[in-house]
Amino acid sequence: MKNHKTIKKTLISALAGFSSFFLLSSCDGVIFDTIRDEVKLADAEITGDIQNIVRYTLDGKEHVFVSTGEISYRSIDGTLAGTKMTFGDFPTPSGFVFSIAADSSNLYALSITIEKDDDGYNVGKERNLYCYDGSAWKNIWSKSYDGSASAILMSTNTPKVANRKAYFRYGSDIWDLSGTTELSDENKRTDTVQESGIATGKTFSDYDNKTVPTYLSRSCSYFKGSVYFSSAYAMATNETPESDATYIYYSSSDYVYYSADASTWTSVSLNCDVIYSMALTSDYLLAGTDSGIVHTSLKENVPSAGNADFDTNAASTLSSYYEVPSILVLDSSRNETKATIFASAVTSSTSASLGNVGLWSYFATDGKWNRE
Repeated sequence: MKNHKTIKKTLISALAGFSSFFLLSSCDGVIFDTIRDEVKLADAEITGDIQNIVRYTLDGKEHVFVSTGEISYRSIDGTLAGTKMTFGDFPTPSGFVFSIAADSSNLYALSITIEKDDDGYNVGKERNLYCYDGSAWKNIWSKSYDGSASAILMSTNTPKVANRKAYFRYGSDIWDLSGTTELSDENKRTDTVQESGIATGKTFSDYDNKTVPTYLSRSCSYFKGSVYFSSAYAMATNETPESDATYIYYSSSDYVYYSADASTWTSVSLNCDVIYSMALTSDYLLAGTDSGIVHTSLKENVPSAGNADFDTNAASTLSSYYEVPSILVLDSSRNETKATIFASAVTSSTSASLGNVGLWSYFATDGKWNRE
């Protein structure tokens, strides 16, 4: 299978116009590879900037979907969840697909079309949001490119199919995604907390991490029957394929906030760089940062302060030369060394290797992280 092309991060930043989470620096001037621990690396097939790793049920089976401009997927159904399999190509809608999400029935793709300006530079022309309902893609939203407006696709991405919900924010407007229903001013959410609606004596934090989205929401989680929205780069819960979540977590800088009721929050610092993604196993909370991956132990679902050494080669593969915008643990009831885990890596240093930009995985049967 042919490798997907790697898109330079400066081009993506110019076209996407997303939040600072997506503004990525150039990866020219590669100096050396970061892989240590004498692990023989697989030839990478899924290369390029991956912003999210999404669960989606296709033809009655569970799959993992990613996009590097084009969409790829792999079955993780049943016994296949612990077996390494090659990713296959999936039909991709028009444009460069920058972000994907899924609910219980549909897959969504946010794409950007480009054109050359009078000076020969690639510039954004149009943003489009598509829905795949199990048989075909349909365009449900389109807008001329405006670099000043954020376009963010988010989903709960839960292990349990019934708890998967997806949302789209453009600027300060938010829509609940509902299959192939086209988005319009008439069906956007009217309860979104706007900047002008923050009362005197209140701060933004009084409105954030609640069941009503704010004008800055960019992540969400399903917890105890409701969807919570956050301006944080990452939210997570300890939901498993068999059990409902009992704790919810969100990030702020290097802090993780956690709660058993989504009302009273406690925080710990992981003593790391800015956290962009989170996922849980039964014994550790994993955090993808703007300079590699870290983890901290969990005791009765409560994260410890600071971060610990890995028993695997995670720190050397997803090292400080790489930003880790997405982590997915298939089953949070398993401990870290017995789990199946996916993570994406994009460059954050001139010392990074372009060959390592893309999708990585950890399979308990292998006991090591490796390139997909």
